[in-house]
Parts: sequence; structure tokens; C-alpha cells
Amino acid sequence: EEGGGGGGLTCLALGGGQDGQLAICGGEDGNAYVVHVSGKKVVATLTHFEENAAENNNNNNATAGQGNQGEGMEEDDDDEFVEARSVEAVGFCPGNIPGTAHWCATGGVDGVLKIWNMNVGGVGGAQLRQKCTRGEAADDVVKAGITRLRWHNSLPLVIASYTDGVVCIWDARVGTMVSLLTGHEDMINDMSVSFVEGSNAAVIVTGSDDKSVKMFEYHP
Repeated sequence: EEGGGGGGLTCLALGGGQDGQLAICGGEDGNAYVVHVSGKKVVATLTHFEENAAENNNNNNATAGQGNQGEGMEEDDDDEFVEARSVEAVGFCPGNIPGTAHWCATGGVDGVLKIWNMNVGGVGGAQLRQKCTRGEAADDVVKAGITRLRWHNSLPLVIASYTDGVVCIWDARVGTMVSLLTGHEDMINDMSVSFVEGSNAAVIVTGSDDKSVKMFEYHP
């Protein structure tokens, strides 16, 4: 019940930390909260959205909502649209991957995947290591939001699904995309990942608004 700066929680992951007692929750307020379950204490607040974006959205709320915060998304066609900034996917890196102990990831409706190191003190109790965005130039950035994410079980890779129907696989150490999986024609609503025993291969199954389920095989 601790933590949360306004708005509900959107996603949850368990089993983080050396004792497996950490949970991470994504919120509609643009933050993710790392909680020690048995200690019932927030140990880190991960600010997924930039402070200036939060300030801009607050100004938009005041202008368009006139006190109706949280209800101004679609008041009418002529009102200014207030951009959502929720964290939609979270996950802890497995502890068996060398050099990535205490890492976690957050994915937002902004389409940005962020990699955090909770072992290094920073603002909010964690340090931002990588910011992964699709597109090279600022005017080429893809705005499709992230719907699910999953860490690879033996490599420093994050598998993320998006609202435009693609799956991206990111190298968490350097923040670069190593694979792009396509085939859906609409938003991916859910994703499950399993790993082939004895290899680094991954089987990725996705379900989409295009009324199809697709299976991808990824071989690093």
C-alpha cells in the first residue's frame, strides 16, 4: 500500500533481489515502484517519464481538465488531448546472467524501454543505464507503446511487444535492437516466452487485436 503518486497500478513482476523478495509495480503516474515484499517498504522509485514531460502533462491537465484530473482524456472532440504516461510492463533480470545483477526494465505507453541498475544509488534509489527507442533520429522515433516485456533467461536481452504489432529484442547492456519480429496487423495484447533447454533459443507466442496468435522462434 506504500508508494504510488496518483493513479492505479498497471503491471507487476515478482522475484527480484538476492532474496527474491522484491516486487516491481508499474503505475499510471509514470513511475515504477520497487517494493520489498516482506519488509513492506518501497526501496526504489523508477521515474520512467522525464520530469519535463510530467510537468507538461500537468499543465495540460490544468488547462483541459479544469480540476477533472484523470477524466480529461476524451471530454470532447475540441478539447486538448492529454497524453497518457503509464508504465505498462516491468520485469527483473534473472540473477544468473553475468554483469547484470540487480537490473530491471520498465516499458511505457511512450514506446520507450528503460534499463535500470538497482545496485547503484541514484535518484529514487536506482540508476538509469539504457534508454531503448525505435528509430534513429528524433523525428523518426516510433511512438507505439510497449504492452509486455520479458527478460531472456540466460542472456542480457529484453523481449518487448508493442501496440503496432511488432516484437523487438534489445541488448540491455548497450541499448541496441538485435531483432525485429513482424507479422501482426494490430496491437499485441499479450506475449508468452519459453526457452529451449540446452540452448539460448526462445519461442515467443503473441496474441493480437488482429484476432491471431503467432509463434516466433528466436536464435541469438
